[in-house]
Amino acid sequence: MKKLIIISLALLSIACEEQKPTMLYQVQEQSFAIEIPAKGELFAAKATVISSPVSRGGVQNIAWLAPEYSTVKKGDVIARFDGEAMEVESERNQNEAAIIAQDILEKSGSLNKDLYAINKDISVVGQEKAFADQFSIDDIRIRSKLEIIDSMQNTAYLGVKQDYLHWKSDSFNESSMGDMSLLEMKQQQKQSKLAQLSESLEKLEIKAPHDGLLAYKANWRGEKPRAGQSIWPGQKIAELPDINEMKAKLFVIESEAVGLVVDKKVNLQLFAHVDKPFSGRISSVAPFPKSIKRGDPQKYFEIEVSLDEQNTQLFVPGRKLQAHIVVEEAQPKLIVPLQSVFTKDNRSFVYLYNGKDFTQAEVELGKANLSHVEVISGISAGQHISLTDQEQS
Repeated sequence: MKKLIIISLALLSIACEEQKPTMLYQVQEQSFAIEIPAKGELFAAKATVISSPVSRGGVQNIAWLAPEYSTVKKGDVIARFDGEAMEVESERNQNEAAIIAQDILEKSGSLNKDLYAINKDISVVGQEKAFADQFSIDDIRIRSKLEIIDSMQNTAYLGVKQDYLHWKSDSFNESSMGDMSLLEMKQQQKQSKLAQLSESLEKLEIKAPHDGLLAYKANWRGEKPRAGQSIWPGQKIAELPDINEMKAKLFVIESEAVGLVVDKKVNLQLFAHVDKPFSGRISSVAPFPKSIKRGDPQKYFEIEVSLDEQNTQLFVPGRKLQAHIVVEEAQPKLIVPLQSVFTKDNRSFVYLYNGKDFTQAEVELGKANLSHVEVISGISAGQHISLTDQEQS
């Protein structure tokens, strides 16, 4: 019985010694590629921009929009704006212009009446002075000295009065011209305002400049125009793209944007047609990352991709897609998972399993993708390494 127990304990001890840790990875040479995932949409390389009408009426409200991605013909209405506020303002200005016109008539009549009275006084005084000059008698044999002096004073008075009335006429003409000019200026301002409103009312409808596929333009928050939205004059609201030359716009997470340079190959798939993959090459990379969604702090690099082939039936502006950017083509290399590599004191190492325990093996690393990294030296194929940090185990 004792021998049986001893043999059982010995076998159990041997089994425990031969049992390997479960979190091990066997190093081996595998096909290794560096591909960066991205998402985005198709857009036209060339497009006619459609903007809201430029007017002095300020912000305008969209009343109606044609369906997006609908085919429009030249002259078709794309958007219609609410003109109620401008119509009310136009009516108010018309009423004010009519009041000013009536004021001009009344002022003109009043001025003409006053001017007629002044001219009549000038005529009467002129006749009296002419009569006094013509029949003035200064012979003391006929008239007394007092009468002669009185006659001379009367003639002088009429002369002064005549000069005063001429001055009054000139002053009245100047002041009346100022009053009339002010009213005429107000009338011109109202007429100019009415002309602007009339022009703005004529621009309440935006029509297609040529045939094309209608695609609305998103603002910096990613929002596209909609009925009821307020639009600034001159703001871009839509495009009529040329679908004969399409491109892809991709967004790559900032932390994953490594090795993105022009002419790198890109494999793409439309979400609506995953069975029809296509390819292209990077044509431009944004110099700085940016946020693409309101309230999302995550930033992305924007990339434009020139497509290797065009398909007018399949490629529609705005269609969403996914892509993989091939930074490095697949090649056989010695690779290990990223989680198996640790760093300390500016050196990289793995925990190498020797059959009983683990030892640190310093490694020289090469390129990496999102899950694995190339090992240039330090370990060889067939060896086992730990996937966890043994110092914390």
